This record gives sequence, C-alpha cells and structure tokens, in this order.
Amino acid sequence: MIEHIFKRKAYQKMLQWKQESHGETALLIEGARRVGKSTLVRQFAKNEYD
Repeated sequence: MIEHIFKRKAYQKMLQWKQESHGETALLIEGARRVGKSTLVRQFAKNEYD
C-alpha cells in the first residue's frame, strides 16, 4: 500500500514549534473533524523523533 502524505503549512509550523520550544511547551492542534490532524501528527512524530 502506498501512503500519500500531502505537504501542509501546519507541518512547517510544527517544525518551528519544535525548534523554538525545546520541549518546554505542549502543542495543541485544533481543527474540524476528518481533515487529517491525526495523520499529520503521526507523520511528524515518525519523521522528527526517534
């Protein structure tokens, strides 16, 4: 199965949050239902953390 993940502006904002917060603050992701929030967070965690 091929997984297609679209490049999103939110991903760039999450990268900025990670660099600026240094793990000192939490990130709250809000939005409408079924727009890909969970998918975005899973992909971010997979790519940016061990």
